[in-house]
Amino acid sequence: MDRHASSPPGTPAPYGHACANCAQSKNKCIIRQAGGPCERCHRLNKECHPAKTVRRRNPRKPVVSKAARLEEKLDGLVTLIKAGGQSGVVNTSSQATAVVDDSTPQVLTAATTNPTSLSYHHSPFGSGDIGEPSVVEAEEYLINFQTYKSKFFPFIYIPSSISAQYLRQERPFLWLCIMTVGSKSTSQQQVLGSKVRQTVAQEVVAQSEKNIDLLLGLLTFIGWANFQIQGKPFLAAFTQIAMSLVFDLGLNKSVPKNGLVIPCVTQKYSKPPTPRTMEERRAVLGCFLITSIISSSLQKIDALRWTPHMDECLLMLDERKESATDEILVHQVRLQRIVESMALSTSHGGAMESTGHRQPTSLHLENLHSQLQGIKTNLLARTPNNAEVVFLHLYNAELEIALSPTFLYTDQITLQQQKYLKAGLESIKSWFDVFFTIPPAAYIGFPFSIFSQLLRCMMTLYRLMTLDGPTCDDEGVWKTVDPLLVLGRVINNMEQVAILAGLDKSESPGGDVFSRGAQMFRSLRPGWEAKLGRDDLVLSTILPLQDVNETFLPDALGVELFDNDWLTDLLFSPNY
Repeated sequence: MDRHASSPPGTPAPYGHACANCAQSKNKCIIRQAGGPCERCHRLNKECHPAKTVRRRNPRKPVVSKAARLEEKLDGLVTLIKAGGQSGVVNTSSQATAVVDDSTPQVLTAATTNPTSLSYHHSPFGSGDIGEPSVVEAEEYLINFQTYKSKFFPFIYIPSSISAQYLRQERPFLWLCIMTVGSKSTSQQQVLGSKVRQTVAQEVVAQSEKNIDLLLGLLTFIGWANFQIQGKPFLAAFTQIAMSLVFDLGLNKSVPKNGLVIPCVTQKYSKPPTPRTMEERRAVLGCFLITSIISSSLQKIDALRWTPHMDECLLMLDERKESATDEILVHQVRLQRIVESMALSTSHGGAMESTGHRQPTSLHLENLHSQLQGIKTNLLARTPNNAEVVFLHLYNAELEIALSPTFLYTDQITLQQQKYLKAGLESIKSWFDVFFTIPPAAYIGFPFSIFSQLLRCMMTLYRLMTLDGPTCDDEGVWKTVDPLLVLGRVINNMEQVAILAGLDKSESPGGDVFSRGAQMFRSLRPGWEAKLGRDDLVLSTILPLQDVNETFLPDALGVELFDNDWLTDLLFSPNY
């Protein structure tokens, strides 16, 4: 065998070059000095021939850097997360927003949502759970929301072609909240409201979920918080959660041009920029609107801070107007920005009055009046769709500027307030003129903001009528608006809502929110008549409370409005 002739004598064959016999028997193949067969084959008189295959060494693994090992681990984690999301059991994705071209109209469609990214750890309903709407009820509640409610607080656009079943698949928490506020059964509203609270506690607090579905659902639940009666107050807490979701989702800031780069990770793991959708723009503007209204009403929390990006969102919504209600939202936000500017000047600036409250400077106040007058002129020149909704907010803003909420906390009025008493009274009259054009059956669409404005106008009107001194012309007030007549019409309309709108309060002994509202206003009537010294025949058809047990208690509505000193003092005034 010549293959070993050139090898040194008595030396083992190189690795992988043993003959077939030695390789099979796993013995060393020793090359003989004389050549020919190896020593073992020569000794055993066997034919010595090369092995058919050549055994090769395993290549040495290259040295892997620490960064490469970290990337490999991240790859594994991403794979696990994707696998978990596809299984439908656990979802850890914090991004449920759609990646779409910002130049195309944005509505709730299959092309703009990802169902798997919205599956939660725990479904709000189990099989046959009490309170779950049937398929027919769900469609009815969605139509109720689209027809009566969304125009009053149009932070979301749901086309009429979207079914309740599809909405439940794409936006499960939003669906739950719409079912809660859209139900006509008071008892079912409370059951569904409890499901909403449980979901928020589990998903937002315990699981730290952050997505657009949770934000839209919270805005719905907060926007119509007045329907949650006999429940523990939640407005302040849920408002803060909604604002935190806006911050976590980055909706109050412009989308970074280069995306979000994760520190210590190479560029291929950076998050690509996601164009801002119209759904997100409406959501952040709606969050500012409702938080500012709640801040003005409760007087104990701050609204979502306005940012330059929100200016861009407002301008784009005004230009595109993809839905008929977009125009309403634009007007509402612009009016509320003026109110918020007034609130900030009274809390963080302005001059300190003898009443202990800060008042805006005359220059700032004149500027706000000028802005408000400009918006009013445009609205009167071109009446928008659903004008009653816009004008209610307009005249409420006029009242807020003329007579800030500090007017309700004291019997003393400032020089500025004295100057605008007549303007405030005219705003109240205009507000009620618009309010009474809305049929009672449509009251089921009233969100928290309209209830808050109603209380604000009623309480301010009463305060104007009971001012001491020559600062207010009593006869002039009575000629402008009759408080007892207004109170009577409000009570009559509230009592008609349940019948005209087909509300079901059979399983709720305390009645629906409108019956309770009528009861609250009815409890004011004896005190108003005694204080104002009028015996108006218009109210003769309104029977007084027959039993002391029927006396209205503030916690019956379950809303923190009654944490306000001015409203509590008015409801339980010793002068009654």
